Amino acid sequence: MNKDFPRMLNLLRTESGLSQKKLAKDLNISQGLLSHYENGKRECNLDLLVKIANYFDVSCDYLLGRTTMPKPDKRGITKRKNKNPFNALGEQMDKIKHVLYVYYSMIASYKNPELIKSSDAILSISVYSMFRSAYLANPKNDVNYFSVNKDNIFPAFALLSSSLERKLSNMQINAPKTSFVKLYNEFPLEYKSLDDIIIFSEEYIKKLDD
Repeated sequence: MNKDFPRMLNLLRTESGLSQKKLAKDLNISQGLLSHYENGKRECNLDLLVKIANYFDVSCDYLLGRTTMPKPDKRGITKRKNKNPFNALGEQMDKIKHVLYVYYSMIASYKNPELIKSSDAILSISVYSMFRSAYLANPKNDVNYFSVNKDNIFPAFALLSSSLERKLSNMQINAPKTSFVKLYNEFPLEYKSLDDIIIFSEEYIKKLDD
């Protein structure tokens, strides 16, 4: 019996905001049978596996935990329905949302409220800085909308980042080692986004260093 399918089915259903009753009705099976699938008590047949994959618009390999990519194309890159910039933005926002979910789950497990506050401040200032730059790029917009001098933004961001790094490095964390395999097992839906963000960021940083 595939051990990944029950978890993937449950995660896809809950992330889609579906009750077991609703999904079971849509799949034309009983709620009890769906519950057995999600609990790993029954093995799904091939026809139903394909039906579930089509329902959530993912591959069968993704449902079975054979890939972290919901819908790979021939090059192994996640498919995009089209290339308009709003869809690209949506994909990037989804990736960021997934990575933040993993990050805040990890931070919350350390049970230190100050880490959450520092993380919130760093995230807010980063978004604030981007919005401010975009807003003021139009010379017709009112510069007085912002009360902070732009020269103070980066020092504040750097100070907060250093402070968070010190807090984390000084913590005595009594937890098992976190490997990428462990991250995938804990966050199968978010892992691909995390991997994409890490690869993109490190490649971009390396280009800046060249």
